Amino acid sequence: MTTLIPDFPARPVPGPIPPWAFPTGTEGQIPGGPATLRCDLPGRRLAAVRLVLDAGAGREPDGLDGVATLTSRALLEGTEPGGGTRLAAHFERIGASLHAFADLTALRVWLDAPVTRLGEALELLAEVLGGPALADSDVRRLVRERLEEIAQEDADPGSRAMRELRARLFPDHSRPARPTGGSPDSVERLTGADVRAFFAAASPAEATAVIAGDLTGVAAEDLLTSAFGGWRTTAAPLPAPDTTPPTPGPRLVVVDRPGSVQSYLAIGHGVPGRAHPDWPTLTVACHVLGGGLTSRLNALLREEKGYTYGMRAGLLRMRHCGVFIAQGAVHTEVTADAVTDALGALRSVLDGVGDGECRASVSALADRAPADYETSRAVASELADAAASGLGVDYPRRYLDELRAVTPERIVRAYAEHVSQDALTVVVVGDAGKIRGPLEDLGQGSVTVVEG
Repeated sequence: MTTLIPDFPARPVPGPIPPWAFPTGTEGQIPGGPATLRCDLPGRRLAAVRLVLDAGAGREPDGLDGVATLTSRALLEGTEPGGGTRLAAHFERIGASLHAFADLTALRVWLDAPVTRLGEALELLAEVLGGPALADSDVRRLVRERLEEIAQEDADPGSRAMRELRARLFPDHSRPARPTGGSPDSVERLTGADVRAFFAAASPAEATAVIAGDLTGVAAEDLLTSAFGGWRTTAAPLPAPDTTPPTPGPRLVVVDRPGSVQSYLAIGHGVPGRAHPDWPTLTVACHVLGGGLTSRLNALLREEKGYTYGMRAGLLRMRHCGVFIAQGAVHTEVTADAVTDALGALRSVLDGVGDGECRASVSALADRAPADYETSRAVASELADAAASGLGVDYPRRYLDELRAVTPERIVRAYAEHVSQDALTVVVVGDAGKIRGPLEDLGQGSVTVVEG
C-alpha cells in the first residue's frame, strides 16, 4: 500500500523591508504665539497635540530648582483651585486626555483627542493655558507629593545612581548637576507665587505646537491659532538655559547602601549633543555595547560570567549635550570584577567592530522605526522633541538616514573621539563596607564614598 505524503507549501521567508521614511509636516506660525507643525497621517483617527515651551528646568531662576516640574503639574489642576479631577473628567467626556511634565529642556503639554473632537479638546486646553489657577493650596499639596516622590526615587538604586552620576559629571554650580525635579530642600521652599511667576514668564513665542493625525478635512492651523493665538506672556523672560558642559573623569564613587545584596553600576562620559553629526554613530556604538542580550556587555557579564540579569548602554539626551551611560545591577560579591569586566567591554570597541555587529545594530535601530512611529502620539512627540532642541522639523528623517549609513570604521572613530576610556565616571550604589576595598584594589584611582 502506497502512503501519500501531503505536499506542504514551502516555508515562507521574509521579504524585503518596504521603503519607509519618517513623516514630514507643514510648518506655520501663530502671530505672537507658538510656531506650528502639522503632520497629516491618513488613517490615524487619534490626533496628538504636543506643545513644547522653552521653560524647562534648565531655565529655572536661582534657588527655584523644581519649579518647572511643579508648574507642569499645577497646570493639570485647571482654572480653579482643586479642579484637577473635574478637568480630567471634562477631557474624558470627549475621549481626550491631557498630560504635562518638565525636563531640563522644556515644559511639555501633551493632548490626545479623537480627530472628531479635536476642536473641543483644544478649546479646553486654551482655557487651561489662558487662565490656570496655579493656586497656593494646590501647590502646597503638589509639594508634599513631590517630596514623597523624591524619597521613592532615592530608594531606587538605579535612580540614585543616575542622580549621583549627573552630580559628578557636571560642575556643582550647574543646573544639570542637580535633580531635574528639585531636591527636598529646594522643593520644600517653593510657593504658589513662584509657580505663577515661572509660568507667566514662559513665552508662547518661544514655543512650538505640533499636531499629528488624520487631518483630512480638518482646519488644523485655524484650530491651533484659535487655541493659542490670544495667549501672551506677562512677565520678564526666564534666565538663559544652562549649557554647562560635562567634565571628564576619571572618578570612582560609591553611594553607600549598607546591607544591599546588589550593586548598581552606572558608567558615564559626556558626548556632543544631537546636533553633532556623530550622534547617530554613537547611538549604534551604544547598541553594540548594550542594546540587547547579544551585545558585548551582556555577552560577557550576563551570559559568560553570570554577574547580572542585564546591562544596557545608551545616550542621555539634553539640549546642549549628551551623556554616554552604561548601567545595570550586579551581585555584591562580584562588584569589583564586574566593574573591571564592564570597563574592558567598553574599551573593546576601540579594537574594532565587525561588519555583522554593525549591520545587526543598525538594523535593530533603523528597521524598527516604522513600528516605533506607527501612532500619531509617537510621531508628534518625536517632532516636538526635535523642535524643543532646535534641531529642525526634518531631524527625525535625517537621523534615520544617517543611522543607516553608519559603518564599523565610523563607530570606532566616533567612539574613540568622544568617549575617553581614561576619563570615565564610575558610580556604584551598594554596600561600601563590602565593596570599597575590592574597588580600591582595582587601581582605578581613589574611591569616594557618599551616603546613600
